[in-house]
Order: sequence, then structure tokens, then C-alpha cells
Amino acid sequence: MVNPGGESTMLGQWRMVLRQAEEAARVGRFEEALALANRPDVADHHHAVQFRGRLALELIARATRRGAVDDLNGAIDDLDLAERVGAPPDSLAAARLSLADRVADEVRADLDAGDPARALERIEHLARHKVSGPALRRTREIAEAWQVGLAEGRRGEFGRAHEQLDRAERLAAGAGAAGAQQAVAAAKSELEARQKAAAVKVESLYSALSEGKWPAILTAAEDVLASIPEHPAARQARSRAWQQIAAITPAAAAQWAARGPLGFQPAAARPTCEPAERGRERERGRERSQPAPTARASDEDGIFWIGDASTRTVPAAAAAPAPGVHRAPVAARAVVSPARPAPRAEADGPKGRFLLWVDGVGGYLVCMDDRVVLGRSGADSQADIPLMGDLSRRHATLVRNGEGYLLEAHQTSFVNGKRVDGQVVLRDGDVIRLGSTVELEFRQPSPVSATARLAIVSRHRLPLAVDGVLLMAETCIVGAAAQAHIPAPALGHPVVLYRQAGTLWCRAPGAFDVDGKTCAARAPLTARSSVLGDGFSFSLEPIV
Repeated sequence: MVNPGGESTMLGQWRMVLRQAEEAARVGRFEEALALANRPDVADHHHAVQFRGRLALELIARATRRGAVDDLNGAIDDLDLAERVGAPPDSLAAARLSLADRVADEVRADLDAGDPARALERIEHLARHKVSGPALRRTREIAEAWQVGLAEGRRGEFGRAHEQLDRAERLAAGAGAAGAQQAVAAAKSELEARQKAAAVKVESLYSALSEGKWPAILTAAEDVLASIPEHPAARQARSRAWQQIAAITPAAAAQWAARGPLGFQPAAARPTCEPAERGRERERGRERSQPAPTARASDEDGIFWIGDASTRTVPAAAAAPAPGVHRAPVAARAVVSPARPAPRAEADGPKGRFLLWVDGVGGYLVCMDDRVVLGRSGADSQADIPLMGDLSRRHATLVRNGEGYLLEAHQTSFVNGKRVDGQVVLRDGDVIRLGSTVELEFRQPSPVSATARLAIVSRHRLPLAVDGVLLMAETCIVGAAAQAHIPAPALGHPVVLYRQAGTLWCRAPGAFDVDGKTCAARAPLTARSSVLGDGFSFSLEPIV
């Protein structure tokens, strides 16, 4: 039997809930109104369906009003909520197009001010919320061409830089953006002036290189990089010069030498390249002279477990190329870490650090832990990234959290000129300043990889002559594509280092040799593997 009183109570309940929802909507609490209208006991009632339809239209109307008074974030939030409510697609698209037209002039003002990066950042933010239109697309084209031109200029590719800036200027003229057109013209003038000033410096660098005078080469390379911060030849020359003249303080040299048998050696003291077979014989003889490491079961297969105790006894530093000795396009060398407990390989993958030298590109310190400490270099330093600058021993910490990174400031630190209090999320292209002078650029080139790169943009150095630091997550890509973590323009196909079940692997197309043995497609790496493939080669040594 049906209880008439109970049925009446249930019918009255939905009316009460919808009345509460309508009251919340009337005073602008749309989130609360939607939650009430979506309650399971009323959601399917035709009055609730009608109410949600009216709510969607009210949200669109409020978004329009907010856009008119430059409340962009509020307007975006309203349109996103309207989409969740189930607003008519045509009405929603029209509202987003109207909002895009309203903010286009504001975004273009960033171009007028000579800041294409800021304009692109704002356009990307709008695109993530489906706010787009013809005006914003034209602004994006101008900003992207401008950005590419600036990037080519930083590498010294002035011809390509001028082509892109000319394109940006034409696009701005076609869009009627007079302010942006003038700003691009000013950027072109600045580029021309920098090109003229750099021409003499580049000529001096090549003259110094032809004479083989390393102090002069270092000075000339620094002069070039002051004008062209990413000039490939200057970066390579600077790295080689620092190696050749052992440009580190005596205290730092002692500190690194004390950290294990692979400490830094001046290049003049290292052996030059030798035939592969003779090198392998030398390595085997050296291994026989070393105490046997404490191995675990999988070590019998020669697999490289990074950071494991079995890698603590390692051979002396491998040979570095002498001036004029030809090497394959990609090569790597590793060195010992500071004297602190080596992290053990865990179930979630390999841990630790190694140093990667890349011929024609530079050197990279590869850090694999999720927390990496930046601090002052010295005998008492336990920093993962020790910098020769006026810093504290633990100045800041980089934290990999999922796909992103945080900077934890322990001492005075800045990101893009803004002081960091506590933590801040890092984005691709951010400039980190530690103390008053040490500057690093944070790059995360691949959207599908959490691996990031730090470039030292100030004139400070690590105790070893490296050009940057890699924060390696699961993969490290070496290649010519823009998404590569280690840019290698001469490499036809990318080579990937990746972590799997506590082991470091190499993946490359076709066949390649690992320690003289031919492998297909992929292979695990040992602590001292030498890898040779079609157009690439590299070798590894662990940090202990």
C-alpha cells in the first residue's frame, strides 16, 4: 500500500530543494545551485532539468558581463561551469568567441610592449579554456614567429632570425597591429646591432681556436656568449677550454679529487683516444687491478644499477679527446659525486647522478633523484648541483612532483625576478636566480616527458666544466628535434636513455654496439658501457 502522506512528503521535498537552488542562483552562488539541482532525488525531475537550462543561460550572461568589465578569470570560470551544466553548444561558442574578441586587444598589448612570450602564455591559457578566435590566432602567429626569431638570434643564426622577424613584421602589418609592427622593427634593429658587434667577437674566437691558446679561447668564448648566449661553437669552445686549463679553484679540485677515483683531471693529464680494441684491453687490465666490487645477483649480467653499492668501486676516468682528435658526434663521460652516502637503487627505478659529455654540444650533469639540492661548491658541500658562487651549502631544492617541478627556497631565491617565499611552481623558460648573481634557466622541452634541463646562464660554474644540468625522470632524449632534452642537430634519429626496473637502458633505431657486442633496438647499460651506433656514440661511468 502507498502511504499518501509519504508520497506528499517526497513531492514536497523536490520543490524545497529546487527553491533552495533558485535562491542560491538569485544571489550568484551558481556552484551551490548546480549542486542542489544535481542531487539524485531531484536531478531527473523535469523542473530540475528546466532549472539547469536557465542556470546555463544565466552563467553565459554573467560571463558576458564580467568580460565587459575585464574580469577575464571570472568570465572563463562562468563559461566552464555553463559547459558543465549543459549549456547549448552554439550559445557557449558564441560567448567564448565574444570573450576572445574582447581580450584580443589586451593580449596584443603584450606584443606592443615587446613581450611575445607573455602574449603566447596568455593565448595558451585562453586556449586551454576553449577561448579562441580569429584575432587571437593572428596574434599567436605574430608572437610565434617573433619568438622563433629571438631564439635563432640567441644561437647566432642571424639569417634565420631575420627571416622570422620579417615574417612577424609582415603578419603584424597585415593584422593592422601598428604597435606590434613597430616593436618587431625595434627587435630587428637590436638584432642587427648585436650581429655587427658579435661578428668581431666570433672572428676573434676562431682566431684563438686556430692558435690553440686556451686562456685566449676561454676569454673569446665568454665574449661571444655575452652577446649570443647559445652560440654552439662558443659553448663548445668554452667547455673545452675549461677542461684544458682546469679552470677550477685548488680547493674545489681537491674536493672533487677526494670524492673517488674518477675525480676531475685536467685534459692535458688524460690519455688521448686509442683504437677500440686496445682501449678495451686497457679497461680489462684496469678492472683486474681493482678490488672486486660487492655485487648482487643481477650484477653478474653486467647491468648498470645506478646508485647501487655495487658501483662504488669504479675505474679511473675515461679518456677525454685531445685537441684535434676526431670523436663520434655524441660522446659521454661521467665523474664521481661528492662524498655522501650513495643512494640505493629502489623498486621505483634507478637513482643517482652521472656526468654526460656531448661532443659538439657540451657537458651535462644528469640528476635522477626526485629531490635535487642546489648549493655552494666546497669541501663541506652536500649539494647535488654544487655551484661556484656566493651561495649557502643548501640554498634551494628542486622537487619533481608528478609531471611538474617546484623550487623550494631555503635562502634568498628568485624566479623571473620575483622573490620566492616557500615554494613556487616552475614553468618552461623560467629563470631562477640564487642569491644575487647565480642564474639558471629551467627548460622542460618535451610535453610527454617529465625530464627537465637547467642551463647556467650566469658566468658561474660547477666544479666541472659542464654547460647544463639534466633532471632526468623516466627518459632522456638525445636528438635534433625541439623536444630533445640534449639537442644534437647532427643526429638523424633520436637516441633515448630510459629507466626500467632499476636499470638504465639505451634505445635507438636499428642495430648498435654496446661494449663491442651488437644489439638490436635496445640494450641495458653497464657501469662503463661504450655505445656506438649509426651517427652516435657515448659512454657512461657512475657517480658514487
